[in-house]
Amino acid sequence: MRCEEIMSQDVQWIRPDETVARTAKLMAFHNLGLLPVCNADGKAIGVITDRDIALRVVGKDRPTAKTKVGDVMTAPVQFVPPDCPVDRAGEMMVSAGVSRLLVLDDKGHLKGLVSLADLLVHESAGHALDTARGIYARETPDQPTVGHPHPASEPTPEYFHGAHDRAPADESAPELEPARLEAKDVNRGGDRSSKEFP
Repeated sequence: MRCEEIMSQDVQWIRPDETVARTAKLMAFHNLGLLPVCNADGKAIGVITDRDIALRVVGKDRPTAKTKVGDVMTAPVQFVPPDCPVDRAGEMMVSAGVSRLLVLDDKGHLKGLVSLADLLVHESAGHALDTARGIYARETPDQPTVGHPHPASEPTPEYFHGAHDRAPADESAPELEPARLEAKDVNRGGDRSSKEFP
């Protein structure tokens, strides 16, 4: 099965010179978490997500009415061609740590969008589950399950000047969650036989 057979084709997009304020309103109105960003001819140059807006605009006190999409979008584009096999798209999602890929023609024009949800509906159960586990293993860094709920700590001033306030996960730290171990194994191409549905 190819991506063009399962992709969403009625995909709305936005131009890079649009304001974040208008973009957020469009996303809210259409109930979207992601909008492709394209030039006037439909050539994709990036995407903007609700997370981009939360972290790169609101979280950094940038004015939404003056901030342009092109300044805060995610680029380069993660994409597949229309004839890409669906299982390969799943591998690319895991590798990039994303749950959606744009579908672009050979000139970079937007043709559709394929999502993890599309894979879950159309792909074999084992492959779709492997993809989901791989994506979410990348999105949730390994952290010990100790402590208790508490108010969020304040960000450091350096964070607002481009530095990250979170250290990368310590690969030598002990793994405490079996599901996370299994997801890591899948992400690294481990044995899938025990993960297939009966």
